[in-house]
Amino acid sequence: MRIATYIGLVARRVWAKKGILFGSFLGATLVIALLVVVPLYEASVQAVDLKFSIDNALADETDVTAFSTLNEYTAATADSNRAVVLEAQQEWLQPWYPTTEERTQTREFAVIPSGPDAAVDYLELAADWRELVCAVIVTGTGLGEEPPSFCDEFDSLESVDTGGVTDPEELPTAPYPRPPPEALQVRIFTSPDLEPLLSITDGAYTNDGDVPPWPYSPLPIMIGEQVAALSGAQVGDSFFIRPFSGLLDVFEYVEVAAIVTAADRNAAIWGFDDPDTMVYLDQDVFDEWLRAVPTSRDADPWLREQRGRPSITTTQRWRMPLDNETVALGDVSEIESRLSQFRAQVARSSGGTIPTTTFITILLEAFTTRSVVVGGPILAMLALVVGGAIYFLVYTSALTVEREGNEVALLKSRGASSWQTVGIHLGESLFVAIVAALVAPLVARFLVGLTGRIPPLSTLTGGDPLEVAQVRSVFPFMVTGAVIVFVAMGVTIFPYARRGVLDLRALAARPGTKSVWQKYNIDIFAIALSLVLLIQLRLRGFINTTTDEATLDPLAVIFPALLLFTGALILLRLFPYVLRFVGWLFTKPQNLSMALTGWHLGRNPVPYGRLALLVWVTTGLGAFALTYAATLEQSYADRAAYAAGADVRVVGEGAG
Repeated sequence: MRIATYIGLVARRVWAKKGILFGSFLGATLVIALLVVVPLYEASVQAVDLKFSIDNALADETDVTAFSTLNEYTAATADSNRAVVLEAQQEWLQPWYPTTEERTQTREFAVIPSGPDAAVDYLELAADWRELVCAVIVTGTGLGEEPPSFCDEFDSLESVDTGGVTDPEELPTAPYPRPPPEALQVRIFTSPDLEPLLSITDGAYTNDGDVPPWPYSPLPIMIGEQVAALSGAQVGDSFFIRPFSGLLDVFEYVEVAAIVTAADRNAAIWGFDDPDTMVYLDQDVFDEWLRAVPTSRDADPWLREQRGRPSITTTQRWRMPLDNETVALGDVSEIESRLSQFRAQVARSSGGTIPTTTFITILLEAFTTRSVVVGGPILAMLALVVGGAIYFLVYTSALTVEREGNEVALLKSRGASSWQTVGIHLGESLFVAIVAALVAPLVARFLVGLTGRIPPLSTLTGGDPLEVAQVRSVFPFMVTGAVIVFVAMGVTIFPYARRGVLDLRALAARPGTKSVWQKYNIDIFAIALSLVLLIQLRLRGFINTTTDEATLDPLAVIFPALLLFTGALILLRLFPYVLRFVGWLFTKPQNLSMALTGWHLGRNPVPYGRLALLVWVTTGLGAFALTYAATLEQSYADRAAYAAGADVRVVGEGAG
């Protein structure tokens, strides 16, 4: 019954004082909202910074690449490497790297022109050499033996001038195609998804991968526009290519099936290569060509026993582009962890033959460090704002209780105990704190979104509201704010809980001039603590780098608020003396009105001290914000204007 009576009494008093409590409710809502703003604003700014950093980073800074260098390319090895990378990508990186681009590029091949219009026709030389071989076999020491079947294509071998050669072992070496001086060099490029990467200028895309041993026919290839321009080759023309360094009998006879260019020259798959300077083979054609194709002396003009399979070094590379839209602030640590798992699995499955690289870890580490450095002053500023809001709340609550002094005294005169009086006021404070805690998250989200419309964030958001991001739960901040509000509003009743009507009349006649804020022990303790923290910050710095991850020193957030609090104590200590001096000055003009004003100021400085303290807090906050903004702006300007070593430097007014 007593509880129900208390609740009813509290409810009646809340309704009766709804106008007065509305100010306390606004202050309580602001205090809790500012505490809730801390995780929301920090996460929202970091989310914008992360998105801006990733969107403006180069593809090489965010993508993941893996590569394998094969001295002897085989389709089986390439398939095995491909399976290793794709399996690891699907298991670890799929949410942020959903696709994989693969490319294979060989070392340099030399282009060897051949044909009737070229300086040398190697097929004609090979035919003449074969005829010479047959003539020596028929007319020389091999006479009487069965000549090879390819000699049947020649008539009148006895009339061939052998130059006096009678022993087949004395025959000149086969006229293998040889690169001319300063031969054009090209690389062969292929990919499982090659066709969409190319735009056909002339001819048609070919995936004819046959390398027939008989009849001897050229391998269809596609060449870049610059290769066509430098070699003078057109669709249907044929020539030879051979590895820049390799055996003399390793080469290939090719025919231009198409002249191509890149469908998108800015596609990241090209890297630093110019797509117009390469030769292209479909992936299946490439795999088939690099297999050993048995032939015979009857089929090959140079009497080779196999064609294809040149000993050429190839680099198989995979690129996984980052999907920027899938990266959220809460994923940063998981991305770093999964990248490590991806690298470990690829290295383990490939036996260390497939290294992986990515620079996004460096970008994320720089982002984390920047968030700590930039977020420190922001948290300090929020701490000052919260401190000011708490003081405003205590101030308004104290004014409310002062106005209720007579009512509280009447409750005591009617038999209410001190604890019953305190309980009623605490019930009011609890009601205001609960309602404010429920409303505060909405206000906090509105305040965070509003910051996107003002500089400096407006330059990043385009003037739109800041998108609110949430990584940590706001419930602990909301509960902490409610407790602070409850305590800040509740403690104001204790000085009045024991006062009766006579005490109030006595205080009204001659108000007290001392308060707990003016005691020497609190002043000395606050000043000493501020000095200790200042010395520690000068020695340790604002950023803690003793661990693997850079973190903000909590003292860097506490110190500005403590410094402002210490200054407030000193202000309250000196303010009564200032008012007494002002009151003394007011008595000098021998004017009764001014003298009474001066005496009142000197005898009752507490109410004016509250206003002065509020002005002190807001002024300190504004000064901190202005100095921090100027420091940040100057830091940006200094970094932008920093003179670094370069090949060329432009110096002048407005340069850069």
